[in-house]
Amino acid sequence: MDMTETLDAMRSDLPGCSLVVFTDLGSKLVLCTSAASKPAQEELDRLSDLAQTVLDGGVAEGAQPVLASGGGDARAGVAILASGNETKVFLRAPGEAAEALTCICGPDADLQKVVDCGRATLDGIVAAS
Repeated sequence: MDMTETLDAMRSDLPGCSLVVFTDLGSKLVLCTSAASKPAQEELDRLSDLAQTVLDGGVAEGAQPVLASGGGDARAGVAILASGNETKVFLRAPGEAAEALTCICGPDADLQKVVDCGRATLDGIVAAS
């Protein structure tokens, strides 16, 4: 299964998920997408910037004391931003990989399912590379 098919399968497994974006956090480049309707490049660029901010940038830095107090990996692995009409879920790839997934879902999304499905998808992508 190629990357697009992998992301399409993930999106189809998540009711209300309209967009999945696979991003390189270091370069902030969008590597692949799966979308119900084609998003503008500017929207994808904003999501890539936001993924970097919440997983590696200012938001992640603000959470550092809390993450470090747990004794494990002090990097943010998951971030969730919810508004009235959508929920954005950001997931970091495991290990030293610099990639992340961003999932845009409806406000009533099953967040545990989104996180679990996203983790499984990222694990598969990293294992295949």
